[in-house]
Amino acid sequence: MLRFEMSMTLPSAARSLRREVFMEEQGFSYEFDDTDNRALHLVLFDGEEAVACCRMFPEGPDSWHIGRVAVKEDRRGQHLGEAVMNEAEAALVLKGAKKVALSAQVQAAGFYKKLGYVQVGEEYLDEHCPHVDMEKLLGSAPAGAKEGTK
Repeated sequence: MLRFEMSMTLPSAARSLRREVFMEEQGFSYEFDDTDNRALHLVLFDGEEAVACCRMFPEGPDSWHIGRVAVKEDRRGQHLGEAVMNEAEAALVLKGAKKVALSAQVQAAGFYKKLGYVQVGEEYLDEHCPHVDMEKLLGSAPAGAKEGTK
């Protein structure tokens, strides 16, 4: 059974998943930073297993950033990344966000484009990996959305 948990501190489940995806699988060295201390963390669980996650932090009065979107390797292709992004966006709308930005790995930019994000600016390297900045304007709160953090 799929369920979301949101936390104001970095959960061990998100830390493990991000280490697995970004450090072990993709070779990034600098995965954890001070932003983790001011971000909201969203984790998608299937039963007790963390299968996807992201973090969100404010960039202005009505602008937020979503980052560190990770999906467990053996669970990709099951629309879990889309589910995490939709849940994150719904939570941000409840917090008054009108715009969300992200830094996408170029190889994942098509995924974000399908979700309504548009590229802003030129390609750049983050560690060894090409990235592009993307953003999306958000609508109003979806029916039935609930606010709350753990």
